[in-house]
Amino acid sequence: MTENMEAELRALIARVVKIPEEKVTLDANLFSDLGIDSLLGVEIFAALDQKYQIDIPEDKLRDVKTLRDILALVEGLKK
Repeated sequence: MTENMEAELRALIARVVKIPEEKVTLDANLFSDLGIDSLLGVEIFAALDQKYQIDIPEDKLRDVKTLRDILALVEGLKK
């Protein structure tokens, strides 16, 4: 995991959810801690698809609960 990618993802999530970046920690639960609902989740994943030119399989989305999970998913799909 690169610190640069972590910072990019943190900024992307904060921008979509309209919260301060410092609230988006590696282990904060996207749903219960940050208040992300399914519509915001779709918006985040659409932004990830576009930014990193990846196609995130729908079945992988169920396992994503934290920024750490998103980092692992994006890194796995970029290879």
